[in-house]
Amino acid sequence: MTDRRVTVHGRAVAVVEHGDPAGAPVFFFHGTPDSRLGKDFTDGPARERGLRVLCPDRGGIGRSDPVPGRTIAGYAGEVIALADALGIDRFATVGYSAGGPFALACAAGCGPRITGTALMAGAGPIDDRPGAREGLAKSDLEMLDNLDDHPRREAMMLRLQKWASEIVPKTAVAQIAEELTEPDRAFLARRSPKEEMSFFVESLRQGPAGVMEEYRLWAQPWKIDWSAVTTPVEIFQGEADAMVPMHHAEDIASRLPTGVGRLHRLPATGHLSIQDHVGDVLDALVTP
Repeated sequence: MTDRRVTVHGRAVAVVEHGDPAGAPVFFFHGTPDSRLGKDFTDGPARERGLRVLCPDRGGIGRSDPVPGRTIAGYAGEVIALADALGIDRFATVGYSAGGPFALACAAGCGPRITGTALMAGAGPIDDRPGAREGLAKSDLEMLDNLDDHPRREAMMLRLQKWASEIVPKTAVAQIAEELTEPDRAFLARRSPKEEMSFFVESLRQGPAGVMEEYRLWAQPWKIDWSAVTTPVEIFQGEADAMVPMHHAEDIASRLPTGVGRLHRLPATGHLSIQDHVGDVLDALVTP
């Protein structure tokens, strides 16, 4: 694993790399609240498949500088600039959870440079579809509902959650587990609480503004040109996901051009335990 900062258009972008350093590049986009850290589950499977997995922090998250006025659709340009800075020509993307919108933005906006896209429990649009918020995690709904009316309260809650995750990570994990299904609780039981919360703590390194902006972007129109997506989008979704429901995956597939979106339903798999299927996700990117 390497962890470094790359200068892109005068701003620093933090990137962790896993897998084969000489392999075909795959950008892996984290969720929210999340960061580049904690993606070591990609390392072994990526090495086995000859893939180089690059996990960048988005603007204002972790160690990446803020990007004023950033948008979901505009992230395609940010990734192209990052790829240029790293000497990468063509690449695939994986979007995990709230990283899904950004992977889809690249699928639509990176043109011939994109080789393929995969979503792992990818979040769908919530601004234009009745019932889109049904089945989302309670914590996400609370943030979305209070973000504009009570921003100071939500910022304070994130700061308190960061403090708890640093001081009593076991308690923080136990609180998260209350929202999860059995496959995800079993997954958490195998993990170190401190390591499991490291990604969350890192997401708030610069304070809560970056994370709160991510929620605002998710709730707004994405302005993605769905018809511009021409390479396959492999949509992996657990049937026991209590944070991003199956109807999000189905909705994304329905928005894509005919034959582009391929939905993979994973039985007895939740929002976290889907990480155990990362080998299948990477296989879908390298196998036509």
